[in-house]
Amino acid sequence: MKRPLPDEAGLVAEGSADVVLDLAAKASALALGPGLGRGPGPQELVRRLLAEVELPVVVDADALFGLEPGEWAGPRVLTPHEGELARLLGRTSKEIAAHRIASVREASERFGCVVVLKGSDTLVAAPDRGLIVCAVGLPSLATAGTGDVLTGIAAAFLAKRMDPQLAAAAATVAQQRASVEAPQRAGLIASDLIEALPRVLA
Repeated sequence: MKRPLPDEAGLVAEGSADVVLDLAAKASALALGPGLGRGPGPQELVRRLLAEVELPVVVDADALFGLEPGEWAGPRVLTPHEGELARLLGRTSKEIAAHRIASVREASERFGCVVVLKGSDTLVAAPDRGLIVCAVGLPSLATAGTGDVLTGIAAAFLAKRMDPQLAAAAATVAQQRASVEAPQRAGLIASDLIEALPRVLA
């Protein structure tokens, strides 16, 4: 179930991409970023996987740090919050918050892929397509780890060969509905969403 990667000082070491590429040959989709860390090793891993893996990849958290547009080998879904999107576009978080629709559309065109701008009204944009708005969740989703759950759900839907924009939107709705189904109205944590997901998906 687990495969360790070479590391240096607690971070993924340069050259680790070869291990992941070998594993990817048996996969249907990848989720990249949560818990990855930042540094030369993680950045090389992200760059190589996006350039070489033909599978759909969800890119989140640390994998978004320093990300640049490129010639990517397959479908990509980026899932930034406002601060992460601000870094990707060279703006401030306030600018993104004031122009959410324009910002997510710009990012989608710039990176040539689906971009999910997380928030109380999560926006799912794809190049040359309409925008999908998902707003059925609770403010409690703005807690650490809940975005990682979204990444996993989106990767699972992509593994079923769903259209990337629809997979991202369906994953967002599932995550948001799980926040409503979870018994906690305060203190919601990521595992609460995971526990509620089977009821939502049923």
